[in-house]
Amino acid sequence: MENSLVSPQEHRFNVQLRQAMRLKIFAILQRKMEIHGIRTKLLSLSCFLEMKLMNLAKSEEEYSDLRDLEVRVDHVLNELKDQRCGMRNVSDGGINALPDSLLTQILLWLPTKVSARTSVLSSRWRNLWLHVPGLELDFSNFLSLPRGGINNLVDRFMESRLQKLKIKYFDCNASLYRISKLIATVVSRGVEHLAVESSPRFRDTSSFMPLDIYKSKTLVSLKLAYVGMENPGFVISLPCLRSMHLESIIYSNGDPLIIENLISGCAVLEDLEVCWGGSDDNLLVLRVRSQSLKRFSVRSSPLRISSGREYAVEIDAPGLKYINFRDEQSDRVVVKNLSSLFMIDIDAKLNVEKMKNGVISGFLGGVSGVRHMIISQPTLEVLHPYFKQGTIKFLYLFRLEASFCNLLLQVLPDFLESFPNLKHLTLCLVYTKELEPEALELTIVPKCLLSSALECVEIREVTTGGGETGKKRARNGKRTVLMHKKRIWMEAVRYVLENSLLLKKLVLCFSPKTIKASEISKSLDTFTKRSPKCEILIRWTPL
Repeated sequence: MENSLVSPQEHRFNVQLRQAMRLKIFAILQRKMEIHGIRTKLLSLSCFLEMKLMNLAKSEEEYSDLRDLEVRVDHVLNELKDQRCGMRNVSDGGINALPDSLLTQILLWLPTKVSARTSVLSSRWRNLWLHVPGLELDFSNFLSLPRGGINNLVDRFMESRLQKLKIKYFDCNASLYRISKLIATVVSRGVEHLAVESSPRFRDTSSFMPLDIYKSKTLVSLKLAYVGMENPGFVISLPCLRSMHLESIIYSNGDPLIIENLISGCAVLEDLEVCWGGSDDNLLVLRVRSQSLKRFSVRSSPLRISSGREYAVEIDAPGLKYINFRDEQSDRVVVKNLSSLFMIDIDAKLNVEKMKNGVISGFLGGVSGVRHMIISQPTLEVLHPYFKQGTIKFLYLFRLEASFCNLLLQVLPDFLESFPNLKHLTLCLVYTKELEPEALELTIVPKCLLSSALECVEIREVTTGGGETGKKRARNGKRTVLMHKKRIWMEAVRYVLENSLLLKKLVLCFSPKTIKASEISKSLDTFTKRSPKCEILIRWTPL
């Protein structure tokens, strides 16, 4: 039953916790179904339901919450019943009972190379894949095939209007397979989803996109990677475009107005992702101005090289709700009119030495109205002096997820002073190769720990994948490393527990390799719990 109804996913949670959840679900099933003598079947159903709940949960805390467990079990059981009813309805004819129009929409989700394989199923399926309103091809797979055959295949698909075109090619294929003409044709015929990817090397003018792209009335999503774009010389209008992904684009003459005009020509654009700064990327200013934009992601290109040029990112989007910032090359970051910003995820080691005075403070001030922040350890390493100044307060931020290495934990109190109204705090503890202090001394108590707003603190041990090697590790040995890690981690726990005035829940997620349950309990017994009603939950996380 499990194999037919759900695809196995990664086991995200602790084995012992999952076993306990299966027993809880088994007890619910015994009580609700009132069936006796079929324990094996109920155990099997319990395992299936537990896996479904795990895959549906966004966090371990949500997964293990017993307060609504029975409601969640009922919901999955009802879904299971509906699935079985649907399966019975089509059991007589199976998939062949579906009309051709629905089958072609199903095949639309597959690469053309895969959907073509269905032609051997039966005479009905022989040419069905040719009527799919989408074409997805990697031309590098056809280098050994006759060029005429591939062009004929493309022409066959072009006889009808395509909803989706996704192609990947090398520059040497562009003229052979008439890539530019193909793109221009599908755009003029009303394609809705277009994705074009060229080679990251040896790019030339053959990789430049046809100007027809700038005036499509039907494009809903556009993804371009390693291709060229030039200023069209006319007003860009993409009235239906909602999602755009630009990766390592060559912009004609490095004109910053190209991307600025492109964005301004998308009246309903909601999602924008830009990867820039590659070796061929000659754009120096990424200017994002949009009234409709809701989600924006920017990251440095893996092809970037140190060129000595000055890069800048400018964001002006009053409707923007989410920012994912992974840009490590910009010397100037300007943000304004972000009154709707709800969440920001920053994971970039900003080059503060190259940035002029006031750039970092201006950036932090521009996003200070955010409600939810995720900040990585590399980012915190360079930004903590600015938080320590105490001049910038995130008054509306209620959820914070921050990663600290051992050395950075010493600045935790100063950092938290910038977030006086926190409701949920997650501290991700990272053990690095750098030399850490022998002891952690935290004495200052920030306002957020004394606030009635703070309800939950989660302290989670994570790993960066760097291992525990290095000269100091080799000298001291694994046992010394674990002892030092355990001492620092538990000092962080003590600090939170003894200084949080009205905390409702403290969640500890450690690896059993670092510290045992008995050791945690022993340490907790020596701590003073300032909030008498605080519930302490212990979770185990694999490293």
